[in-house]
Amino acid sequence: MKRSGVSVVVVTLLLACFISYAAAESLVDEVKKRGVVRVGHGNTTPPMNYIDEKGRWIGFDVELGEEIAKRLGVKIERVLVDNKTRVAFLANRSIDISLSNISVTNSRQEQMDYAEPPYFWTGKIFYAKKGKFKSLKDLGGKKIGVDQGSNAFIAAPQELAKYTNKKPEMLSFQNSAEGFLALKQGKIDAYSQDAPIMAAVAGSLGAEYEAVGGMIYSPGLYGIGVPENDSDWRDKISFIFQDMLKDGTYEKLYQKWFGPKGTFPMSVNSRPRLSNTYGDMLYVWPD
Repeated sequence: MKRSGVSVVVVTLLLACFISYAAAESLVDEVKKRGVVRVGHGNTTPPMNYIDEKGRWIGFDVELGEEIAKRLGVKIERVLVDNKTRVAFLANRSIDISLSNISVTNSRQEQMDYAEPPYFWTGKIFYAKKGKFKSLKDLGGKKIGVDQGSNAFIAAPQELAKYTNKKPEMLSFQNSAEGFLALKQGKIDAYSQDAPIMAAVAGSLGAEYEAVGGMIYSPGLYGIGVPENDSDWRDKISFIFQDMLKDGTYEKLYQKWFGPKGTFPMSVNSRPRLSNTYGDMLYVWPD
């Protein structure tokens, strides 16, 4: 009787494992059956993702997502995310891809995976009224604004600690527009955000502001987020993006938004480029 009971338990466990394995269908198959890929985008961070004056949801991230859906051969469903839900929605499978200016960080890699390679280089800046601060040292003890959920909340104090012992007072805002408005109203002394986003916001909301010390700190990379533990899906999106790099589609998109004649011209090169050793999966990034 005891042996029989043990056998039943073993068979039950094996059956449960089989059912669990069978249920763990890759998103490659699920998205194909569904005919729709759900892509999470923000809508408040130009030039990456935002609503324009005509009410259209546009931006570099948005067009990149459209191209990925096209190459998957399915329709796209845009799902609104913010700095908090852009990672959480991947974890609970509310979205299949998160494309919302997500910097690649160790803490986020514990909650999600990224397609390879990252798709954009960026760095953060402290923005303040022109002439108010000469260097980062002057920001010690001041009120610094950042977006909610941004890793700038940690990175900004760490950067300032290199120049001063005075700790800043960190304040969070829903989005960059709110943060910059607080800066204009004098509620904060400086605002810290990724350079391309800050350039777009500052360009539209006020020309009386500048990067403190002209410095970019905490350089990083934006990555295409995918759910954890689905290597087939991660590889599928990676290969699609790599094909876009190889056939020039990404370059056209980059030039449209950030080239000399683009919507938001950038002086720094922020795009990944294929290296001469592409077969080894290496990419060239700005120094």
